Amino acid sequence: MHVLKSKSYWLSLSLMLSLAVMGMFYDILNSPERGFSVLDSPLDRIIPYVPSMSIPYLGWYPFVFGVLAYLCAKDRLTYYRVLLSMNICVWICYLIYFNFQTMVPRPELTGTGLGASLLGWLYGQDRPYNCFPSIHALHSYLVMRAVLSVQSIRKQVKLFVAAGAALIILSTLMIKQHVIYDALGAVILGECVFTIITGLSLLRRRRKESKWTEGIS
Repeated sequence: MHVLKSKSYWLSLSLMLSLAVMGMFYDILNSPERGFSVLDSPLDRIIPYVPSMSIPYLGWYPFVFGVLAYLCAKDRLTYYRVLLSMNICVWICYLIYFNFQTMVPRPELTGTGLGASLLGWLYGQDRPYNCFPSIHALHSYLVMRAVLSVQSIRKQVKLFVAAGAALIILSTLMIKQHVIYDALGAVILGECVFTIITGLSLLRRRRKESKWTEGIS
């Protein structure tokens, strides 16, 4: 608990505002003005349409920011790495949206209850563009990947985060907000960028250590 009282923790946590700043550009690109493509596959037609999956889909917000806050307390270096990876990936997504806009056809809203109501609200708030890669899937995968990379984090926590990320990614497909290619593209992009950032960070650390130990036998 002493970590939560640390000024450096809250200063580091405030860097998450960079994601909010990045999100301000999302709506600018969320349109069909530059033309669009549809990337659905036969597999997407098999995946059931389940309005109640809008609940875990919207749970993405507290999930991602909650895991980031946990990482910031548990392993500050990994937190910086994944946060930087998320920002870089979003910029790449925006470049893709600008040059290769995609759209996911939405089914007619059916059903009643909380899930259907939330999905109706979601469809009204978010236009069916900016789909490939899926930022929902991207951020979910990245925070999971970061948690799994930290040896000191308990297995139970890793399983919980992995299950949460998998559920959110699955929800993007089951409410027809994204297609398989959107999720796969997000995972591949996230893995590539996180691996590069981690590799560069480790290389920098080794060079720094080598500089200080040079000449010592």
